[in-house]
Amino acid sequence: MNISIFLIGFVFFLGGVSVWLLPTFKLGIYLLEWDFLSLKFNFYFNSILFSFILFLVTFSVLIFSTYYLNSELNFNYYYFVLLIFVGSMFSLNFSNSIFTMLLSWDLLGISSFFLVLFYNNWDSCSGAMNTALTNRLGDYFMFVFFGLSVFSGYYFLSFSMFSSYMSLLLLLTAFTKSAQFPFSSWLPKAMSAPTPVSSLVHSSTLVTAGLILLMNFNNLVLQKNFISFVLIIGLFTMFFSSLASLVEEDLKKVVALSTLSQMGFSMVTLGLGLSFISFIHLVSHALFKSCLFMQVGYIIHCSFGQQDGRNYSNNGNLPNFIQLQMLVTLFCLCGLIFSSGAVSKDFILELFFSNNYMLFFSLMFFVSVFLTFGYSFRLWKSFFLSFNKVMNHYSSTVFMNFLSLALVIFSIGFLWWLNFNLLNVPSLFLYVDFFGPLVFLFMMIFLSFMVLKMLFKELTYKFLVDYLAKNSIYKMKNLKFMDLFLNNINSKGYTLFLSAGIFKNYYMKSLNFNSVVILIFIFFMIC
Repeated sequence: MNISIFLIGFVFFLGGVSVWLLPTFKLGIYLLEWDFLSLKFNFYFNSILFSFILFLVTFSVLIFSTYYLNSELNFNYYYFVLLIFVGSMFSLNFSNSIFTMLLSWDLLGISSFFLVLFYNNWDSCSGAMNTALTNRLGDYFMFVFFGLSVFSGYYFLSFSMFSSYMSLLLLLTAFTKSAQFPFSSWLPKAMSAPTPVSSLVHSSTLVTAGLILLMNFNNLVLQKNFISFVLIIGLFTMFFSSLASLVEEDLKKVVALSTLSQMGFSMVTLGLGLSFISFIHLVSHALFKSCLFMQVGYIIHCSFGQQDGRNYSNNGNLPNFIQLQMLVTLFCLCGLIFSSGAVSKDFILELFFSNNYMLFFSLMFFVSVFLTFGYSFRLWKSFFLSFNKVMNHYSSTVFMNFLSLALVIFSIGFLWWLNFNLLNVPSLFLYVDFFGPLVFLFMMIFLSFMVLKMLFKELTYKFLVDYLAKNSIYKMKNLKFMDLFLNNINSKGYTLFLSAGIFKNYYMKSLNFNSVVILIFIFFMIC
């Protein structure tokens, strides 16, 4: 490993530890303030918590990049652009003024464009242009939003006149950056970037920027009409991305669509008015999704860059630790019990279904959450349960086994720790909720048994009434069949009567009766 890369990674590690040890406080730093141009940074609990997650994920991704992009010619260029991207994300996270927010927002878009363009082939050019143009649309909305807010501050026009239009522009800005329903196409196309970029940019940073923007302006956005709009758009994003991930063959795009689904889930939570819980889900998602991208990237690297799910095979020979980490991250994605996904998803599901919404939206939400299990199993099946091809190779590195171990540990335990220390939710509440799905599972098994029983009854009836009767009629119409059938009965009957006659004759002789006497007796009886 290059010494500069080691030092950069060490700085990020120290940053993460220092943020972890910081007490909870709220601190504002005002460096410059001159009308529109101002440099203001705000340090409070949400931004510090997110910066810790960003430190942790960036540290893992920087080391993973040295393994994944080994012997790349443009590696220094890649590292430089990646660090610009991370710096602009930190700036956006802490910024508290229009100028710093616009600057970091633009830097995010530009650096993500160059990162997606890294391989410089047709696919990456197409994905980069799609990403850049969609994000420029969002930049336009954001610029108009801030322009209107500055314009309304000059007192000759009322702020209330602009507030509704401005809120709509703010929502459109967030929708473009977080790839919500009308602007979702750029996220799967951005998967032409290297996998470490996808692990950092498209799981925990770029797609979360829109949500962080909305949370910073939650007093402006949390009006009844606007949050209903956010809720419906988030639901549609969840539903369509979950459906698309069931039929997508490129497995990196499947993970990207699952990210899209989880972003929709956070938007739904924000649409319920639960800004902080949405942020908590965002944090837990950033941990396990970046880890999942790393595992998928490792398997792609071991399969000569193969991304088509139909061409994987023999991946059961991969190190067991890699398989176990992938399984744990998929469990977190599904929100199974004793994972960090369970804590946030449990809150959100309960608070959604405790409200009265239209049946159509409730059903759509339920199906979208259920399809999470569908695409998670499909991902696992494509990697480890297919045996089509035999062409693969394995890297001998042991370090890769333990690279994302910190992310896995935090994926499991971080939100539980946060719950005990911050949310103050009784643990019994989380444990007891484990039995709810078990009851539903029992009901599903019972219903399946009853349906199968009815089905077999129906099949029996169909066989006796339709199949047997129809075949009998068809075969009776066939004269050859009937002739053979009657001949068979004749021969069997003749044999039966012959054997019966022999038996009776033997029996009568044993009683010392002459057979001729018996015949004459029967003859007289008949006459």
